[in-house]
Amino acid sequence: MTSTYIDETTDFWLRFSHDDLAQTAAVIHKERRTFDEKSGYFEVMGARKLLANAYVNGYGVEVGAGNRPFPVPNGARVNYGDIRDAKTLELHFADQNVLYDGEINAETFSIIPLESLDFIISAHVIEHLHNPFGSIREGLRRLKDGGTYVLIIPDMRYTTDRARPLTSFDHLLEDMKDGGKASLLHSYIEHCKYVHPLSQPPFDPDELLTAATSGLEHSVDIHVHTWTKESFMDHLSILKDQFGFEIIFCSAIQNEAAFILKKIPAESEE
Repeated sequence: MTSTYIDETTDFWLRFSHDDLAQTAAVIHKERRTFDEKSGYFEVMGARKLLANAYVNGYGVEVGAGNRPFPVPNGARVNYGDIRDAKTLELHFADQNVLYDGEINAETFSIIPLESLDFIISAHVIEHLHNPFGSIREGLRRLKDGGTYVLIIPDMRYTTDRARPLTSFDHLLEDMKDGGKASLLHSYIEHCKYVHPLSQPPFDPDELLTAATSGLEHSVDIHVHTWTKESFMDHLSILKDQFGFEIIFCSAIQNEAAFILKKIPAESEE
């Protein structure tokens, strides 16, 4: 039998003044939102841990881990890399507990020897890149045959990108030709038009280009590209034969979608 606590009765609260009730209600709602945020965080981290236990082993890298590294099983060895140095990362995250072993450019992975890794982890990084397809291709080249590529993307429907257009497959193919240079300003225009007004007064239409150009010149960190779980799966399904991988897992939780790619051996020519 469930007991009823005294503060769960109407009579208990009738004793308080209106001001006291208002203050109590404000505190309760703040605590509820804090709990919701924490429960979502633990749900995401729990799902990530299950993925890592199933698909991560040996030696690999995580790019862009910052102060929130992907959980990995005991025995897995991870090198943590970013294009920013440790001090810049500490300032960016306002946290000294960032993981950083050295520079790794997630666009090219150029510093890493070919076919040297058992896994790559990239969580909420690819949407910031100028050339996502090129990043996937170059990451796969650094994996051994059978190696796994853990890709976590934000689903735009559940982020501040929700009003933006989806990034098309053709757009991303064009980005492979020039590293995304030609389309980058347009991404900043989209950000200024659709994302900026969610937290600040919107720009007038004739201000958008100036604001976007300034953001580009100052390298303001934005989501350059947008996907849903379904659109990213569509893109991977087209790329898999050309790039040499299979999609061995896909799932969604909270605002993110997880994809596990497995590198398959290139067919040898007779």
